[in-house]
Amino acid sequence: MSLWQQLLRLLGYHKTTDRFTFEADASLIHSLQGLAKQQRRPEHEVAAELLSFAIAQRDAAEQNLQRWEQLSPREQQVAALICLGYTNRQIAARLTISPETVKTHARNLLLKFGLGSREELRFALAGWDFSAWDR
Repeated sequence: MSLWQQLLRLLGYHKTTDRFTFEADASLIHSLQGLAKQQRRPEHEVAAELLSFAIAQRDAAEQNLQRWEQLSPREQQVAALICLGYTNRQIAARLTISPETVKTHARNLLLKFGLGSREELRFALAGWDFSAWDR
């Protein structure tokens, strides 16, 4: 089953005709109606935009996970410590490697993620739990 099919099933999609129909709980419908009214836009337009945004976010998270899995264990350690706010010198001391080696690992993992800075890495992995590396 594709990601799209799974999402549709989770949203309560029922194929009754060639049109999509969904079931949603009352609080979700009420929130959608309120948002559409606030933005002075049709409900179906707001719903489509929100669904599109959610799918894009899910795709980005899936890509980040795939990229993470392609990192070496040392690159994962460096990435986690960067996301926890450690400096190169602090990372080097924790991992007993040189600051230059940390820079090399950081540069390589940023390339693998297609990012240009440590801040972009922190943003891309903002929802991840790196507490296990902070011990």
